Parts: sequence; structure tokens; C-alpha cells
Amino acid sequence: MADLHTTLPSGIELALSNAGTPFAKHLVILCNPREVTGLVDPDPVVTARHPVPLVVVDPVVQDGEVAVTPTQHADAIAEYVRQARQTGARTGAQDFRRIGIVGWGSGALLAATLMVEHPDLFLKVALVAPDLGEEATHDEPLPAVADGPSNGTLDDRLARGLETEEDTAELTGDGAASIADRWAAIADDEAVVLVIDPERLPEDSETTPVEWATDALAGSWDRVLEHVQQVPGEDEEQEERA
Repeated sequence: MADLHTTLPSGIELALSNAGTPFAKHLVILCNPREVTGLVDPDPVVTARHPVPLVVVDPVVQDGEVAVTPTQHADAIAEYVRQARQTGARTGAQDFRRIGIVGWGSGALLAATLMVEHPDLFLKVALVAPDLGEEATHDEPLPAVADGPSNGTLDDRLARGLETEEDTAELTGDGAASIADRWAAIADDEAVVLVIDPERLPEDSETTPVEWATDALAGSWDRVLEHVQQVPGEDEEQEERA
């Protein structure tokens, strides 16, 4: 079960859990896949070593189906973050620097959407064992079994998954970029986007996709946290103070 259920003015109910170190300056949001709800700390020892406050976001599911689009869910999370910042400003709490995002399994689509739609809030993103499912098929085949990582194919499938009919309809004649185009513009920036896409499971594997993604997340958690909490220029500032 999630620690906190909050209904926002938009009407979307978010289910959130908290882990890690409270009041540290680098916040990390972890987007769970559709099959997983409740607290997931991939490796509490690693999380404590960094340290970061970790907010785990559950999928919005009704009757076993995802009830909102990735864009609607991302907007709700951004709304929650902005409200939290306003409350912190009134109470004198320390404001977070821009926030890191991690999406694992099918949560990768939500994490990418947060990064594209709300770049003023979110600094970096890590996508671990991305499973884009039905939202990103569009006749685009999965990477072949045992072919290993395929960043080009993955980036293309992410872009296709983010390109909804509603998004296309919102394009105007003034050259406004679609969400897929905006993702493509940042996808190759290794300073911003980290993709960990392990070898796909063979069809006869007894390991479930969620178990596969969980193993990938736990095994890469130290690298993931290192990526998403690193602020450009911070290392140089620390060296100058030393």
C-alpha cells in the first residue's frame, strides 16, 4: 500500500510512498510500472549511501486498467510538486533543486513524459528495463531476443509511445513541436538521459517481465542515483570551495 493518497484539484488521485533520507537536497521520483504498487526501494543500503528523499509513484489504475494517459499522470505529478514547493516556501523549508526521475518497466513512459512536459521541474531521467507495452507498439517490433541494448530502436519506440492522437491534434501551424519530437531532441543527450536496457528475456523464460525489470533496477540502482542527482556545475563548485 502507498503511504499517501492525495486528490489534486485536477481530480486525479496520486498514490505515493516515501523512502530514503528526508530533507536532503536532491529529490528523486521513482515511477512504478503498471503491475507494481506500494513502496519500492530497489536497494535501501544504496539509497541511504547517497542520500536522497525517494518518492515512489504508483500507476493510476482502475479495474485493472491504467486510468489516465502518461501526459495526464505527468501533469498531476507536476501539480503535486509545485504545490509542495509553495507549501515549503510558506513554511521556510529548503527547496529542492530540480528533481531527478527514474522510470522502470512500463513506468519508463511516465518518466520520459515528465522530462519532456515539465523541464522546469525535472533535471535528469533514467529509464531502466523499459517496457513500453501496448502504448508504444505502433507496428514497431521489439528488439530481437539476445540482440542486447538497442538505443535507436528504444528511442524510436519511446517517441512513438509518447505520440498520441490528442498530441497530434494539438499541433498548430506555427511549427509547435509534438511531444515525440521534444523527446527526440533530448534522447541522445547522455548528460540528461540514462537508458539501461538489458538483454531481453527469451520467450520460454520462466522469469516474468516484472522480475526481469526488478533485477535490472536493483543491479543498476547505484549508477541510476548517481546519474539523476548530479547537478551540472556542482562538482566544479565543490572543487572551488575546497
